[in-house]
Amino acid sequence: MSLVGIAKDALAKRAAIRGDYLEAVMGHVVRQSDTHVFLPRDEYEALCERFRSYPRGPGTELKALLKTIGIVAKPNCSCNKRAKIMDEKGCDWCEEHIDEIDGWLAEEAKKRKLPYLSLAGKTLIRLAIRRARKKGTKT
Repeated sequence: MSLVGIAKDALAKRAAIRGDYLEAVMGHVVRQSDTHVFLPRDEYEALCERFRSYPRGPGTELKALLKTIGIVAKPNCSCNKRAKIMDEKGCDWCEEHIDEIDGWLAEEAKKRKLPYLSLAGKTLIRLAIRRARKKGTKT
């Protein structure tokens, strides 16, 4: 059986923008080292195909926008879970629940002891929705 190694730091970067990517990869890991995970080549190729056209919904887009200003999901925060909710529920739901999503951002900013402006948060949320729609995300 031929194995493919993926650097753990690269895996973490991809997982930050691809909802369930980490879980999908880890479900096929047959060996690990301090720096890499190893999985069968055929499983790796199937995962590449599956995630090549991964839908970048509004939650994924919002995470990408936040990352550009240095705010990334941490293992103990609810960012990935909430981004997944946004991606699954879609753009229309996010528009209808912009105040709730803004509350999520405010809550996380408070936990991280960062300043937060609701106007800026809602602007980022709207931009994420527009980007998701532009990339063809359903509703």
